[in-house]
Amino acid sequence: MNDAAPLVLDPAIDLHARALARLAGERIAWFTSTSRSGFPHAVPVWYLWHDGAVIMLSEPGAVKVRNAKRDPKVLVHLESGADEEQLTVLQGTVEVFDGASPDWMPRIGDAYFAKYADDLPPLQLTPASMAERYSTVLRVTPVKLIAW
Repeated sequence: MNDAAPLVLDPAIDLHARALARLAGERIAWFTSTSRSGFPHAVPVWYLWHDGAVIMLSEPGAVKVRNAKRDPKVLVHLESGADEEQLTVLQGTVEVFDGASPDWMPRIGDAYFAKYADDLPPLQLTPASMAERYSTVLRVTPVKLIAW
């Protein structure tokens, strides 16, 4: 793992407050891991900002999961905002919890599924079926914020 200390975002610091607001409100983030060949692998993900970490659900066999198991150094990048002037990138370390989605649901389920409630029916997913299909949990602990 990375020896860098976890970054605690302080809402009293303006830059951190803006990043926290974006992390709470944005719907899509880009998760970037490093592929076996050494190239970056960036994919859009649904996520939840929870207890100072970015939480994602994933299918167990996804490339991002394999990459994260091999190299825990990752990025989580938010879109640039409506004015295209916002930048929020977290460097962090990822932990992979295989088959842990049911264990996480009591902690994150209500907030996660409230955030994406409108997106599940068109995909023919319910909270239960999503938790079953996307049973791997990725938790990114930030170590650095790049933002303006």
